[in-house]
This record gives sequence, C-alpha cells and structure tokens, in this order.
Amino acid sequence: MASIIKIFPEKDYKEIINEIGPFHYCIYEKGEILPGSVLPSTLPFQNYSCVVAGSGSTTSICTLKFNQEEIIIPVGAQVIISRLLRFDNSHGEPHYNANDQLIFPTTNGNIFRLARNDAPDHYKKIINNTNMLTIAEAYQLPESKYGPIAKYGEKGAKLHLELHPIQIDK
Repeated sequence: MASIIKIFPEKDYKEIINEIGPFHYCIYEKGEILPGSVLPSTLPFQNYSCVVAGSGSTTSICTLKFNQEEIIIPVGAQVIISRLLRFDNSHGEPHYNANDQLIFPTTNGNIFRLARNDAPDHYKKIINNTNMLTIAEAYQLPESKYGPIAKYGEKGAKLHLELHPIQIDK
C-alpha cells in the first residue's frame, strides 16, 4: 500500500482538523494556503493545480498493516486523507497523477503521515492541456470546494481508503 511512513507534528495535525473540520473535505487550488503542512515540503504545491484533503473519524479501533507490522488507530480518531491531484509532464506523455497520503494518530500517542504509492487512479492519460476544471472532471470532484465528506463522492470522486475494525479481547 505505502512507501513511506513518518512521524507527523501534532500541531500540524490539529491545524488541518481545525481548518477542514471533522467529516469534511476541502479542495485547494494552485496558490491557496494549505493548512498544517498537509503536503511534504518536497512537493512544491505552488506548481500544482489541486489538493483534496478529507477528514473523518474512526467508529471503532482500526488496524493498518505496514511492512508486516500492525499499527492501531484508536476509536474516534480523526483520520486525514490528502490527495494531490496534478498535471505531470516530467516523464513520458503528459498525464495526471494522484498522490495520496494518510495522516492519523495511533494508540501509542504518535501521529503518522503515510504516503501511498498505489492509488488506483494514480496515473491518468490526458489529451489536451490541463487546468483545475479538467483535473476536477478527470477525478470526478464535487462542484463545491468544501463540504461534508458524504457529498465528496456524489459525482464519483473516491478517496480509496478502507479501515478495517478489529476485535479486542478483554
């Protein structure tokens, strides 16, 4: 699923949650200020047209497997899904890319950023030049730039994440 997991600053995590709100998404366009270092500093957001950040809450204890290790996300934890949707002409034919990451707290008190390298819609071929509208169309984004996460997928947009509840023996 993922390629890189790193500790994420708690203050940035809280800033993202406060800015977007629980169970909401927000679409940021080129040049807009992003909350809480939602993108790693290695990605120059000013060059890209769109970022989608969504937040939700777990309803039970969930587990995430990473390199044979189980990471436990506690009940009620706010989970942030961030998607960088961008035009890419750095190699091969021009195309769109979707770069996903998950930001979440764990039962041991740490907050992690987990970059994903296998999003099903990571690479999409395009025919013509790109702008925010063509990216929004390609990824079936909602018309509103902000709203409840339940409305995010009305036109077909996906966050491509499944959290699986686990049973804890008492």
